[in-house]
Amino acid sequence: MRLLILSFLLSVVAMAASAVNFSGKWVIEGANRGPMRQPTILILNQVGNEVIGSVSSRIDAGSASPTHNEILDGKVEGDTLTFYVWTGLDRPMKAYYKGTLAGEEIKFTVTGGAVLGAGGQGASQQEPHQITAKRAK
Repeated sequence: MRLLILSFLLSVVAMAASAVNFSGKWVIEGANRGPMRQPTILILNQVGNEVIGSVSSRIDAGSASPTHNEILDGKVEGDTLTFYVWTGLDRPMKAYYKGTLAGEEIKFTVTGGAVLGAGGQGASQQEPHQITAKRAK
């Protein structure tokens, strides 16, 4: 009986030690390449291995109105988070995010999506790029 209880407690401790929690508010500095250069805010809510949330930024230089893109198909496997969002103004495009948690930072590789060019025109992001999200205090 003692052995059974001990093995149960060890398995619970092992699961708790390996559990990664992406929930919270994250700030992505420099992700918004528009003229306003406001930080992009990432809000994540993790339940089990599923994640919901939003990516919010200010990209409309004329009105400075915020944009909120819903996170879709958010999944956690180990210390890796994947999701996608629809980006772009006139022509929506998918932006895929794959990030690894390291302490208080998530290092993302972003593929696809729209990048603002001259005159606010959306263009497709061809090459994957790296961004870092820092947990907001």
